[in-house]
Amino acid sequence: MNSIVDYLIEKYGYDEPIFTSDLKKELNMNPNTFRQTIKRMADKGLISKVEKGIYFIPSKNSILKRPILSVDKIVKKKYLNNQEDIIGYKTGTNFANSLGLTTQTASIPTIITNNTASAKREITFYNKKVIVKKPKVKINNTNYKLFQVLDLLNDFEKISEQPIEEAKYKIINYLKDIPLDENQLKKYLNSYPIATKIKLYESGLYSELTQK
Repeated sequence: MNSIVDYLIEKYGYDEPIFTSDLKKELNMNPNTFRQTIKRMADKGLISKVEKGIYFIPSKNSILKRPILSVDKIVKKKYLNNQEDIIGYKTGTNFANSLGLTTQTASIPTIITNNTASAKREITFYNKKVIVKKPKVKINNTNYKLFQVLDLLNDFEKISEQPIEEAKYKIINYLKDIPLDENQLKKYLNSYPIATKIKLYESGLYSELTQK
């Protein structure tokens, strides 16, 4: 058991989410033996349980009687990043806030992610809620920023405190480092309502983005 704990510390470190679905493949153990091993480690306090399937090794410096893992770390690893691959993104009011388009923030963040089959569902880690939705098109490293912007345009009047004429410069700056192919952009736009397309064209964003 100690050898497994040493492996977990070396592979994951302290206060980092460990998903048993991944760990089971890495250790290649008998399923029953694996479950018993995880339970024994949890019972001895070697690992802490967040919920079924999610554990972490609490830092030895923790002063909490019951250590808690950062929900942001769980969300990032489960729904946003799969090692070097981006599988999801933040959307809605919190994304608009990150661009400086609103002073508001959502108490329940919304994540669009490849790692769900649900059109929309609410999940809870500890007492914090997160909404996750499946994407219109599979998310990857090169398209996620564009989808964030298209989602923003889709709900622009609801979440932006700035007019589109001002907001477009922040949007252009946000997208400046991604490759944009006009044919690919048109293909992605087909997944969005006509109103989103109109905003993209009338704001001048379409021409700005495709002429980079």
